[in-house]
Amino acid sequence: MDSRNLKNQQKHRRIIVFLISLLALALVAMAWYIPQQQSSKSTTSVQKTHSSSGKNNSSKAKIEEAVVYEPSQEEKDYLSQKFSNLTAINSEAIGYIYAPGTQLDEPIAQTTDNYTYLTKTFDGQNIPYLGSVFMDPNNAKDFSDRLTWLFGHARGSTVPDHRMFNDVNFYSDQTYFNEHPYVVIETPQRKYYYEAVAMIVVPETTAFYRTSFDNADDFKEQLETVYHDASVKNSQIKVNPKDKYMVLSTCREEDPTLRANLYLRQIPDKEMATFIAEHQEQLKYVPTR
Repeated sequence: MDSRNLKNQQKHRRIIVFLISLLALALVAMAWYIPQQQSSKSTTSVQKTHSSSGKNNSSKAKIEEAVVYEPSQEEKDYLSQKFSNLTAINSEAIGYIYAPGTQLDEPIAQTTDNYTYLTKTFDGQNIPYLGSVFMDPNNAKDFSDRLTWLFGHARGSTVPDHRMFNDVNFYSDQTYFNEHPYVVIETPQRKYYYEAVAMIVVPETTAFYRTSFDNADDFKEQLETVYHDASVKNSQIKVNPKDKYMVLSTCREEDPTLRANLYLRQIPDKEMATFIAEHQEQLKYVPTR
């Protein structure tokens, strides 16, 4: 074999060894890359699952928060007819209040001040110590405020009847308070349900008369003070500034400078279905006159 052929063979061997080396390196790289990709896909899949689960939980929470009570067609028809009759008597009619098991059973009006309905009856007469139940002019008529105020006279022994807010004073007795825990508000659009929280007697000049608050902490502070100072209360309720409340305020017969304020918690829409199902019989309207 001449020297030229020998050199060609050596060259071919080197090329073959080089190619084999490249192939071996490629196989090693593939052996490392494939498991890494599978691990990455698995991790990504888990992350997506967790992310999806988080989104679902978030969406569920938002849905729960966004639950809105939708009255039945029967309720809508009933309210439409009722408020057609009420507004025909008084165009300032905004609601109707009753407390099942008591004689509290009155239409609610709202005007631009807190004086007119102290003497003006719902049907337009002028009768001192009777007047009408009315909402504070600074409150929203749809009962959407943090704290809504309703006012009415307590008839007491002045006149032998129970109209307006006479029965509110009875809530100063813990037994009566416990036996009549619910109040119903009807509006042209829907019904609202309330549960009694606390009964407190305060001076007519009390700083509790507020319709707006700086923030939730400001509102919470007032609620907790009222609940703490109240001699009669629902021990099963923990006041929550996220809830809405209503106060029924009336005078005390023994001292005209005092006011009886019955605080009630509005049942949130997300609790409405369960609340109505459990207390349906206790919420029924029974005419008192």
